[in-house]
Amino acid sequence: MVPDDQFDADYFFCHVEPELLFAKKCGPGEPGVDPANGCHFNSSAVSGMALSNHTPVDCNADGHPISRAQIGAGSAAQGNLQAASLVMSRDYLTAPIYLRPTGQNHPRVIFDRTDPVVDVIRQWAQK
Repeated sequence: MVPDDQFDADYFFCHVEPELLFAKKCGPGEPGVDPANGCHFNSSAVSGMALSNHTPVDCNADGHPISRAQIGAGSAAQGNLQAASLVMSRDYLTAPIYLRPTGQNHPRVIFDRTDPVVDVIRQWAQK
């Protein structure tokens, strides 16, 4: 499935993935809190946004990937972009990538609505 909107890929690789998906442990879950193998790295454990584990994309100071080889077609990073884009919206306040981890239809609250990562989601919605 292809998302209706195309969101800035470089911003995703250099901000959304490291500051939200990796920093908030969306893939593996929080050890001791979430069930083992029960979060977004396990596609059979989640109803949406299945993610792949990979080395974070190297970005320059301007917020662009240094090596396009890390983000090419078929890469784990590209798969994560596609998965996250499907749950993103230009109106980020209605996007599942914002709503679910703030406690709506998600096993637990990952961050609250005042967390600085919300600004990362908002900025991505505008790109």
